[in-house]
Amino acid sequence: MSRVVLRSLVHRITAHPDVPLAYTASCESCSWKAEPSADGEAVDVECMAHSGRSNHRQFTRTVTGRAFVVREGEDPKPPAP
Repeated sequence: MSRVVLRSLVHRITAHPDVPLAYTASCESCSWKAEPSADGEAVDVECMAHSGRSNHRQFTRTVTGRAFVVREGEDPKPPAP
């Protein structure tokens, strides 16, 4: 008979320190898109400028980034790709 040993490990997910967030936005009324940027406020300003010119008021905003999972107690550096 074989024995199996189970253990529980605590994990957490964290943002990758070397990859900045990327912000984008697009208008829901037309094909306009903001220039992607690492600055979310700059994208918001672009949306407001587009709204002022077109009276379009609804936008889809997205934020993308990279994350990684580490075991509790491990070095929090991201693993090599």
